[in-house]
Amino acid sequence: MPPYRKAVTTICVLAPLFYIYWKKLTAPDSLGGFLAPVTGDVFNNTLGFSKILVINLPSRTDRRDGMARAGAVSNLTLDWIDGVSGDQVPDDIVPVSVRLSAGAKGSWRSHTNALRAVVEEKLGSALIVEDDIDWDIRLKSQLQTFASASRTWLRESKSGRRRIELPAFIRPSLLGNRASKIASIGELEGEPEVDIFEVLTLRGIDVKAQSVYGNGWDVLWLGHCGADFPDDRSRVSPLKVTILRDETVPAPKHLKAHPFALQDKLGQMYPPHTRVVHAASGNVCSLAYAVSYEGARKLLQEFDAKFDSQWDLMLQKWCDGGYIVKEKSRTGWNLGSGDDIDRRHRGSSPVCLTVQPPLLSHHYVKGGASNIQGQGGGYAKGTGTPYIRLSVQENLSRLEAGAPEAEMVDQLPDDGDTIWN
Repeated sequence: MPPYRKAVTTICVLAPLFYIYWKKLTAPDSLGGFLAPVTGDVFNNTLGFSKILVINLPSRTDRRDGMARAGAVSNLTLDWIDGVSGDQVPDDIVPVSVRLSAGAKGSWRSHTNALRAVVEEKLGSALIVEDDIDWDIRLKSQLQTFASASRTWLRESKSGRRRIELPAFIRPSLLGNRASKIASIGELEGEPEVDIFEVLTLRGIDVKAQSVYGNGWDVLWLGHCGADFPDDRSRVSPLKVTILRDETVPAPKHLKAHPFALQDKLGQMYPPHTRVVHAASGNVCSLAYAVSYEGARKLLQEFDAKFDSQWDLMLQKWCDGGYIVKEKSRTGWNLGSGDDIDRRHRGSSPVCLTVQPPLLSHHYVKGGASNIQGQGGGYAKGTGTPYIRLSVQENLSRLEAGAPEAEMVDQLPDDGDTIWN
């Protein structure tokens, strides 16, 4: 055979093999391709975000000490944002018509300072948390599952689907062992996760082309004390992504944020030990939420000089599309009305996702009451952390001593009392 024919034959044989190998390497559902390192980002020391920002009043050294210890045993790196008290907020930047407490003013300014840090430092994303929160020792594995659900929601939210079930939750190891890998619904159905390849071309911004949580979101509201399920009347997608048989989810009797609150509807609507990811709707308490760079920029633009309610209620209204200004015309801003507003908002509303039950929650310290008022009125006097089973705060001494997971205390066992008794 002439040499040139041998060369052509060799190319014809090897080219398909190289193509197959390349597709396998770069396919988003390939364990050896891009998905593996992206999913692994959840296990880094900032949970897959650029930074974890903790809001802490400098005077509350006790809370900073507690958060520092919890972060250390969880292999997390925390950055601190100095909290602002209400008397530090100048009266001339607060509308005269607003009559809210000094605490509410301080909270608003503290959170907007955190948003400003994201924009100034050009962070791709940040998890903003308050200094009295708690989480499960399995948080990193929980977030791995949440990341799969959030990517699925971002891909399918405009498809018209109402509900998607992820596979049964695989039991994670202590503090998020990498061995537990949850496939996304796209992988199960053989559909490529195209969103994982979207390149966010924000000039000079520390953003990864492949976000573990998906691209295009503004807020991931991971810690709250109550949320509604969106429906057909909502401005946001009604799609719900469910994670079944999640043993880190407490039994329905424990799904209550506050002793004066109603029982969460989650326990009535879904089988026990189910977690649901959906568009944020009616969320209250800004205990922990992640923002993308674009989300932080939009929020700062909206609220750097606006203060008309408590911070969590302003964030709730923003996520619900309540602050959206209609498209600008030559004669000014067209605000629209009625059904026209609702129809046009669907395509322009902020993209905020949340999870029920929350992954981070308020920790009620032993021997003391919280000064946070709950849904339904009244002040909590319980001890522990609602929604969190293997609490880091409740097991802090055991974790620091290197105790195994089998020796951790489950503060919300299926057959145990609720923390509000």
